[in-house]
Amino acid sequence: MNRKPLAAVVKELRTEVGFGCPVPGCGNPYLEWHHFDPPWSIEQHHNPEGMIALCAEHHKKADNGAFTNEQLAALKKNRAARSDVRGEFDWRRNKLLTVVGGNFYYETPRPLVIDGHNVVAISRDAEENLLLSVEMLSLSSDERVVLVDNCWENIGSPEDLVSPPSGKKLSITYSNGDHLSVEFLELPNASAFEGRYKRQAFELLEFPLTVAEVNCRFGGTDIALTPAGTTIRANRITGCFAAYCGAGLVVNLGLRWRQNFCLVSQPSSRLSPCPCGSGSRYKHCHGALV
Repeated sequence: MNRKPLAAVVKELRTEVGFGCPVPGCGNPYLEWHHFDPPWSIEQHHNPEGMIALCAEHHKKADNGAFTNEQLAALKKNRAARSDVRGEFDWRRNKLLTVVGGNFYYETPRPLVIDGHNVVAISRDAEENLLLSVEMLSLSSDERVVLVDNCWENIGSPEDLVSPPSGKKLSITYSNGDHLSVEFLELPNASAFEGRYKRQAFELLEFPLTVAEVNCRFGGTDIALTPAGTTIRANRITGCFAAYCGAGLVVNLGLRWRQNFCLVSQPSSRLSPCPCGSGSRYKHCHGALV
């Protein structure tokens, strides 16, 4: 059985905790699925009554016995904590401006696309809350972070991971130099925008405004997205603005990204769809890297 629950189970687990980690004082919206009654090691199941949504930190602690089954069952029913979590999410309902390596993309669902991969994508749930998806690219075949609609699917073995309870920052760094950060902040008015970015606010912006600042680098390449601008093959891009586009910064380099290679099984035929879910045939996707 696949350890990832079905979409209906994920929805139920996220909803019952108010879309944030239910441990008191946490509320982190980036969630994993903990099987506690019975544990996954005893019985592989996706029974929501014996599961709970937790952030990565508290999931790890739960795996190591930090909570009893009775405590976890109580957290699933803690409506007071659920209300507190939901109250922290007002910033996630504003209009969104994504600042990608010094470039500005307003209400753009795929702000960073590299070689067809949605490195950073942002959608909204039924209540208009922002949902973050990340596909970290790497020239290394090691595991790299995959986050889908605020749900962790893979983390790998980062050298450093920052994901505070507020959910307003995600920063992850690997030993080969791969790094990606997404930081959310709320700007109440045009003056706040101008004070932070040292430029006049764009006319289309609606305040209060939520900003997602995206910066990253990829080990073994000259690609660097920093607050000062985006550098790709000695070319600097900065200060661009686009609104209501399908994608923001789109880069086609033709690199053979190898991340999570060990997680992709080889199908019986190289003509079969690649198990990674890209939609390409295996021979044109991970099979081309063998």
